[in-house]
Amino acid sequence: MSNAELLTAGIKLMVCGMGIVFVFLVLMVGAMNLLRVALAPLAARLEENQKQSGANGKKADDAALIAAAVAAVDLEIRNK
Repeated sequence: MSNAELLTAGIKLMVCGMGIVFVFLVLMVGAMNLLRVALAPLAARLEENQKQSGANGKKADDAALIAAAVAAVDLEIRNK
């Protein structure tokens, strides 16, 4: 094979590969938009639940996190 034939084969392969990647990305964006539309009702329910729990849920989560951190530090100190 001559250099010109190798170059054209390389260009064809490059264009084919880039085309496949482009088609995949277009399909992925379409799938993400479809999921966004399909899951919108669930997102609305989740927002409602978060509004109903309010600040009390956040304080309870923070307290549980602090308790877990204190327990982990205490365990480390006792193991030494």
